[in-house]
Amino acid sequence: MFLYLLLALVVAWSIHVARMKDRTLRRAGEVGLLYILVGYCGIPLLAVSIWSLAWPDRAAAILGFPAGNPFQDFMGYALLGMSVLAVLVLRYRGTFLIGPAICWAVFFAGATAVHFNDFGEKGVLTHGSMLHVFASHGLISLLLAAALIASGLLKKGAGSGEQGAG
Repeated sequence: MFLYLLLALVVAWSIHVARMKDRTLRRAGEVGLLYILVGYCGIPLLAVSIWSLAWPDRAAAILGFPAGNPFQDFMGYALLGMSVLAVLVLRYRGTFLIGPAICWAVFFAGATAVHFNDFGEKGVLTHGSMLHVFASHGLISLLLAAALIASGLLKKGAGSGEQGAG
């Protein structure tokens, strides 16, 4: 389901950029950050975190944690905080986007490495499993990093508070 969501977000991002009057690489990058942070890392994962915290037994069956595992609770709260941060990019723009983008890029890069290692230890690291993990985790990191670089936000002075693409 998240793969379809990602595809829809990339299509929406592309359409948004194509319809912009002042189309620049920096604006396109910032718009991309907004789409991925809010549409993938924000609202959907906010729902996942609340679901995981409210119904841990049901979530454990799908997320792969043993029911009642403290790590699941930790991940639920971590995802809650990270997803709220991602949703806040709707209000706070400019250099504020750097924090959530880096946070989520590192999270999904780490998740990619963890899944590759897990599949490798189980002996089921196939081309298909690698593609699935990359498409649902690693690609998010790459999109966030590329959009962050394209946005030029990393080159701006800290605390510039400049409002970006809207």
